[in-house]
Amino acid sequence: MREPKPIPFDSLSLYAVLQERNFFIGGRIQEIRQPEALTIVLHIYAQRTEHRLLISADAQFARMHCISTKVPNAPTPPPFLQSLRKHIDGGIIRACSMVGFDRIVQMEVQTREGLYRLMVELMGKHSNIILVEPVGLIRSAIKWVSPRQSEARPIRAGEPYRLPPTRVEGLLNPLVMTEEDWRRLWAQMGETRDWQAYVEGLSRFTADELETIAQTEGLEGILAWAYRLRNGLWEPVVIREPHTRRALGAYPFPSRQLPAEWQHGRSSLSLAWEQAFTERLQQARYEALRQTLLPNLRRALQARERAVADLERALSESQHADRWQLYGELVLAFGHTLAPGDTVLHAPDYTKPDMPTVEIPIDPTKSLAENAERYFQKARRARESHAELRARLERLREELHALRYALENAERAPDESALRQLHEQAKQQGWLRETPTPTARRPEKDPFEGHKIRVHLSPDGYQVLVGENAQANDYLLTRVAKPNDWWLHVRTGTGAHVIIRTDNQPQRVPKSTLEFAARLAAQHSADKHARVVEVDYTLRKYVRKPKGAPPGFALYTHEKTLRVEPRG
Repeated sequence: MREPKPIPFDSLSLYAVLQERNFFIGGRIQEIRQPEALTIVLHIYAQRTEHRLLISADAQFARMHCISTKVPNAPTPPPFLQSLRKHIDGGIIRACSMVGFDRIVQMEVQTREGLYRLMVELMGKHSNIILVEPVGLIRSAIKWVSPRQSEARPIRAGEPYRLPPTRVEGLLNPLVMTEEDWRRLWAQMGETRDWQAYVEGLSRFTADELETIAQTEGLEGILAWAYRLRNGLWEPVVIREPHTRRALGAYPFPSRQLPAEWQHGRSSLSLAWEQAFTERLQQARYEALRQTLLPNLRRALQARERAVADLERALSESQHADRWQLYGELVLAFGHTLAPGDTVLHAPDYTKPDMPTVEIPIDPTKSLAENAERYFQKARRARESHAELRARLERLREELHALRYALENAERAPDESALRQLHEQAKQQGWLRETPTPTARRPEKDPFEGHKIRVHLSPDGYQVLVGENAQANDYLLTRVAKPNDWWLHVRTGTGAHVIIRTDNQPQRVPKSTLEFAARLAAQHSADKHARVVEVDYTLRKYVRKPKGAPPGFALYTHEKTLRVEPRG
């Protein structure tokens, strides 16, 4: 069985809600709130009772119904809320009706300034709430629409309000259709019935409902449905899929196309829709949070797994300090046996009883002393790094275990609250790499104003910038780099300035990215043909260019050094 689709808040539900709350007429608007960007709540005092009318222009959850709970107010009133409070707060509702049988409501509010209209358009992505002045001009809207967004119907302050263009002209309004009209329509459609092609404002769900009635009860069933509609004989239900307990929506009548056990009666349609939308919004937030959290956790897990593998290899290498020391001693002791151009030295391993022959790689372009010193340096680095590597590996393995546990919990999280706790934990642990939504603007053809700067992406996803000449180095240092970006340069000699963009979080940049950037610095330096190059790195805020210094010259402090192989 296919997964059932959500039931829309359609024209039928909108009409039923307005009919249920007809006592709004004559009520006073005594408070207006805007809890979310596209949602307002009118507090209406009528018949000695306060009622809360929620109106939302959200593309996915556009709706208009009463709610039983109080909603928080925005800390800073948005412009639309300020406009509503200025012009209609305290006003008396004189009328509230649909335009035809479409999802458009006109609420007339009498104020000292005259009769304002609050136009509610619940039309999917085109949903809007618009305040219209007594003279018919648009005063404010919850969503402005520029001519570039819609040439047919821009929404701008000071322009005359026009109704949205109707989808199809000449459709029948079921609110005014008589029994004879329905009989003529039945005869006109014949056996091939397309209710949406003839009747105004029908959603696909309501059209399917009519067709189900037509197939099971014939014309008499349709006439009975129309009678209940005209006379407001509502029997509201919440519709919930029983296996998942997921709320699909609400409906003014028990549905004929869905099983009876899916449907649960409520005292009012507003209450039914309030419960349905509360659950659907919670589910939507849950899914959105889950789709944000799971990819981030999986990405963090993969990164830590790679880091553990790298550390295990480095730890394995660090255990060979004695071997590198031996190689250096053997090079000094038996290097005289090498012939010119030899790349391998064969020498006896005197540390073992049988003294087996070992093969030691030799760089023929270097002297014996330089070859030996290379092995002695490797031995020193191995001894120095072994304890540090073991501690880092232990910490990383613990983090890896915690990440796997968090991922399992996120995949099984039963509700939004559990996911939010995991999200907060992931945020504190630095497992999320959430980037702010960029401000919409035209893309720049050349973000570096013609300077020769090459952009690389590290294996961990960080942007690395490399200046290709002195002018580009200057521009990179003085115009592009932020104070907490990493800056790299070869320790001696000339070379490129290299910047790692850190989003103001330099401590999160992994060592693999620093090594990646260091190799780029080595490759773009005068030492690019050397076997090993020392590269200094520090934060940009510790780098300065002296006044009057030539392009590309800089002084720096607080540096650390990496040894990398340019072609590694």
